[in-house]
Formats: sequence, C-alpha cells, structure tokens
Amino acid sequence: MTDETRIANEKAFHNESFSTGLRSQIDSYYEIFIAIRDEFRRRVTTALKGKNGLELGCGPTTLTPEYAQFASHIKGIDISEEAVRQSRERAEQAGLRNVDFDVMNAEDMQLPAQSVSVIFGSGIIHHLDLHAFFREARRVLTPDGRILFMEPLGHNPLINAYRRLTPRMRTPDEHPLLRSDLALLRANFRVVDVKFYYFWSLFAIPFRHKRVFGSVLRTLDGLDRAMFRVAPFTKTWAWYALIDASHPRDTPSA
Repeated sequence: MTDETRIANEKAFHNESFSTGLRSQIDSYYEIFIAIRDEFRRRVTTALKGKNGLELGCGPTTLTPEYAQFASHIKGIDISEEAVRQSRERAEQAGLRNVDFDVMNAEDMQLPAQSVSVIFGSGIIHHLDLHAFFREARRVLTPDGRILFMEPLGHNPLINAYRRLTPRMRTPDEHPLLRSDLALLRANFRVVDVKFYYFWSLFAIPFRHKRVFGSVLRTLDGLDRAMFRVAPFTKTWAWYALIDASHPRDTPSA
C-alpha cells in the first residue's frame, strides 16, 4: 500500500468517525484513564507555559481549549477536514484568540523549522509512519523541544484479540506501539521517559457505573504500578503508555 493510499484511508475513516460519532461507542472504556490523564495534563500544562504548542489530532476531543490559557499560541492539525471544522467551532465558541487549526499531515508538516516548543496529542502517533513523523518533529521542534503523547501498546494478546474482533472501530493501518517503536523514539530524542498504564486496571471497566468504581480502580492501578516496578518485563503488557521525550537528536535542516 502506498503512503498516498494509507493517508487517504485515514482521512476517510476519521471524517466518517467525527461525522457519525463511531468511536463514541467505546468511549466508556476510557473512563479508567484517570491516572494517565492527570499525569498527562500536569506535564503538558508545565511544558506549554508561555510557549508555542502543536496539537496533533483534534475534532470534538481537541485538547487545545483546555491548554490555551497556559500557552503563547497553540496550533491544532488533523488530516480530517471534519475534525478541523469541529475544532474551529469549539475554539470560536470558547472565544479563544491564541489558537488556530489547519488540515495537515503530521508526516509532512507545513511549518517552519524550530517553530514549535511542544507537540502533544492523545492516541495519534500510532496512526503515523513513525520514521516520517519523528523526522518532521525533529525539524519543527526547538532544540530543547518536547513531545507528549498518550498512546496504545500492541503486545497484550487479549487486547489484540479484542482489536481483531472490532475492526470497524479503527483504521486498517494503525499500529499500537511495539518495543521497536519505543526504540525508534529513543533513537530520535536524547531524553525519553515512558510510563506504562492499565493491565490489572482493565478489570475495573465492568465496575465503571457502580459506586465502588473509584476504589476498585485505585486498587488495581496500585497493583499495576507494583507489578511494573517489580517485573519491568511486564510493562509492554500494558494497554497505554505516556510518552515524554525532549531534545531532538541532530535536528534536520529546513
């Protein structure tokens, strides 16, 4: 499959998804994402203070309105025209003046070199050709620039079985991250921190509409942290990872 075909497929899927609410059918599963979202929010807020940010992936779940108050300016980009339309609508309703949104391919960003301090997003880079994205990220980031993402992992056999049973919920070209992708991340950035979330915590999902949900989730989150600390080889069994990387290596020329 050519890059053009892959990109066209991604665009078509996300235009339909944002228009019809297809992905909302599984949104309730993400109610366990309290710990990772809190940590992501803390890091992005700190990183963006007074700086230019770039959000990859927008639409109805765009994070830009939440972080605009901390940044000098945030640009949001998405391959989907519908996502960009919805993001512009949200920003206008919120009266935001230091944000803008454009249809753009994250593998070929139409942005000046070293013009962005922070690139962030949720569930985005596993849709990309990572070699192309990291090359572009290194180009547009400042020398001390930083990327922050929440991304799914691809080593848990039970989660992978669920993915195979629900193909309509995702594009055929997306690829939850593997060890080789994390190695590629480290090859492109000098400072890398990856935190892993949600193995035992997945068993809190059936309790999400019950009063005990909070206590069950906290207990299972603690069990995950203990397991990942005592047996580091289990980390890639997690569902999601928080990726925090900075200081791109050998920044390409414009």
